[in-house]
Amino acid sequence: MTDLEILIEKDKIKDQIYTYCHALDRIDFELGYTIFAEDAEVDYGPTYKGTGRGFIDMMLKMHTKMMISTHHMMTNILIKFNEDGTKAASETYMHAACKYRNKAKKPTFTVLAHCRDIDKWEKRDGKWVIVKRIVAGDNSFMLNPSYTDDYNNGRGKTKENDPSYTIFGEIE
Repeated sequence: MTDLEILIEKDKIKDQIYTYCHALDRIDFELGYTIFAEDAEVDYGPTYKGTGRGFIDMMLKMHTKMMISTHHMMTNILIKFNEDGTKAASETYMHAACKYRNKAKKPTFTVLAHCRDIDKWEKRDGKWVIVKRIVAGDNSFMLNPSYTDDYNNGRGKTKENDPSYTIFGEIE
């Protein structure tokens, strides 16, 4: 692979990583499924072990029932390719804040998770997908803060009410 090809393929993988965050934060099941190969194996430690699609199902149902909002960010993305550029490995630092609610639907606590997603990628049908993921939980904790009102009035919790879907749709 040339240096330019490497940069292009790295950008495609990074786009998948960022799309994963978008799918989680907007509770977009179908988009979440596109990140993982159908036969992907994932290990999220004590949270989940199984298929990539199974993780999306479990996590987004949890987001819907138990959380007011989530916010995922990915940083420090390191990507390496095999010789012919058909496989890759990546390590991505993940920072997430998940605001949980009580039965009265009021915020109660926030989990701050700092992990590393260690992924094996394959290019299938021209698209990079995760075939194996191991999550290394480095530093996670709970906060019990005094919450202020959310300034976005609920815009953004789901794909149905998130303005980014409208704006991106207007350029298609």
